[in-house]
Amino acid sequence: MTSEPTPLAAPLARLAEVLRPLAGQRIALIAPAGGVADARIDTALAVLAAAGIDACLGAHARDHHRYLAGTAAARLADLHRAFELPNVAAVWCLRGGYGSAHLVEHIDWSRIPDNVPLIGFSDTTVLLEAFRQHGRLAIHGPVATQLAKPGETTEEQDQRAASMASLADWLQDRASAWRLTHMAGPTGPVSGPLVGGNLTTLASMAGTAAALQLDTDAILLLEDVGEAEFRLERSFGQLIGSIQRDRLQAVCLGGFDDCTLADGLRSLAAVFAEWIEDVPIYAGLPVSHGYENLAWRYGSHGSIDAGQIEFKMAPHAIESR
Repeated sequence: MTSEPTPLAAPLARLAEVLRPLAGQRIALIAPAGGVADARIDTALAVLAAAGIDACLGAHARDHHRYLAGTAAARLADLHRAFELPNVAAVWCLRGGYGSAHLVEHIDWSRIPDNVPLIGFSDTTVLLEAFRQHGRLAIHGPVATQLAKPGETTEEQDQRAASMASLADWLQDRASAWRLTHMAGPTGPVSGPLVGGNLTTLASMAGTAAALQLDTDAILLLEDVGEAEFRLERSFGQLIGSIQRDRLQAVCLGGFDDCTLADGLRSLAAVFAEWIEDVPIYAGLPVSHGYENLAWRYGSHGSIDAGQIEFKMAPHAIESR
């Protein structure tokens, strides 16, 4: 006799309901970087099951090798197999941490379809940029194990639910414009592909095969966690010095959670402005390592005008596949 699944706690049940528009879809879960706790994997799987989503866990997702989710070969194998699953709608990273850079030069792009997005953020920034450079879909958004951390307070739970809802929206080709606050530089309208992600990770990619490349005018979105202001400046200077500087149209700052800043984002923007005096800097992106981490399609076209960033959608909704 099969026992009934244990009912989800209310905050988890809310996340399942938010993801219910994706019911019936197959989503692969992989761990391309840091090792993942079994309890968080199990909770994420329970939430996805309650949402009616067919979640397929990578064979090595529970592996541990040093601080990584298995060896590089095992993590790469899971990535390839995830994209080769029949009728897979998306491949969702379980967490970031460190390790995505091990995979970039070994990905067989002939095994990665061009209509199935990879989802993640933080260390996964390495893979998002690689996917863009190879004409593949990628979404900068919450990782799957954040389903296991719905938040303690009502505000945190609201932010987590909104973050997961935004991911479901992007997977159905729906997105909302975001309000921004101008911090420095010019104020005229700008547009271009949206790139970026975690600042420290982007800086670590400079000079490598995985480095950020601005092959056209672009808007740079940034966030980070747990860094001192001088370290953020060091990373920003390294990044700015390694990209095609004349193609940078704007820099947008998200959350810099638990970072030691002299005067919050105001002082950080002032520091960055010394490196790019002629480039507008905005703050207010609802993108962070915290509970508020709204999704955006990496490499999609964006425009900033009158203190608002808007997204141009592309016809890649999962229900059309």
